[in-house]
Amino acid sequence: MEHQKSYSLKSALWFVFGFSVLMVAATWLVSPLLEPFRRTLLPDSGAAWYYWKLPKPELWASISMWVLYLAHQILVWVLIARLKSEPRPQAGRIGKGNLLLLIANAVFIVLHLVQTVLFYDALAQFTPVMSSQGSVIVMLVMMLILLNNRRGLFFGKRVSLPPLGVSMTQKVHGYYIAWAVVFTFWFHPMEGTLGHLLGFLYLFLLMGQLSLARTSWHTKIGWLTFLEAFVALHGAVVAIVSGNGMWPMFFFGFMMMFVVTQVYGILRKKIALIGVTASYIALVLVAYSGTLNTWFTGTSIGWSDIHQITWIPVILYGLVFVLVWLLAGVGALLHRKSKQ
Repeated sequence: MEHQKSYSLKSALWFVFGFSVLMVAATWLVSPLLEPFRRTLLPDSGAAWYYWKLPKPELWASISMWVLYLAHQILVWVLIARLKSEPRPQAGRIGKGNLLLLIANAVFIVLHLVQTVLFYDALAQFTPVMSSQGSVIVMLVMMLILLNNRRGLFFGKRVSLPPLGVSMTQKVHGYYIAWAVVFTFWFHPMEGTLGHLLGFLYLFLLMGQLSLARTSWHTKIGWLTFLEAFVALHGAVVAIVSGNGMWPMFFFGFMMMFVVTQVYGILRKKIALIGVTASYIALVLVAYSGTLNTWFTGTSIGWSDIHQITWIPVILYGLVFVLVWLLAGVGALLHRKSKQ
């Protein structure tokens, strides 16, 4: 049997984190070059409007975004399919497929930055805002399904989910998340605002995560929890900067997910869990009592707004059951068809 060449996982992780920070810095440094494009942007017209796009589609911007996005997307899918046929590398190592995915994602990150500087526009010109946000939401729902057996869904308690639905989620999650991450990456121009920079840092780390599939790092619960919880920071910062008054919904909503579900993957001692929960409740009470009003965020919130913290958890937990049963149904149909 031919020996499968492998490479250092530690070196790969240094590359992922170092390259991610480097590209965030590069995005910020080239941001002044985008000023001629910014002067043409139309006024913001509400939640369904994406501000960072040109007033109308431009030929070379459209060609460049679609060609590069499709090349990136197809290549990542092909490499993931190839990776599945490789033997799993030993702990602390990565395989050739992992290395190729790291290189491919790094090359297209650089190409997107160049494309932004030259033409600015991205897929937001042709696709609705919710397509990007929705793709990430489903990604988070898949993580909740897949980690249910390791940490539970509610306060450390596992929920009985259809095994076929969980199995189908496991089978498709790599391809789906690769789509969600690559599509969202090409949805936005590589702007230098704080919200964009945090968002791109998150996407770079997610690309690193999907590039390291089938390695010992890919399933580390602490790392997975960080990736899930990062959206609380990103969502809150974007909302604060935009001044839309929705930062509590994002921050406290996603942090409720952390307190109810995610923390049980990284903490075991009851006193620590109680401390995290109590800290969250205290911060919610301080925020909605008015202490963190306009002087901190530019937004006034009070007790009448506290229901907002439940919106995201209700949506995500509800989608867990919708998605897992939907995939169970698809799996059952495929199984029945294969028997015919």
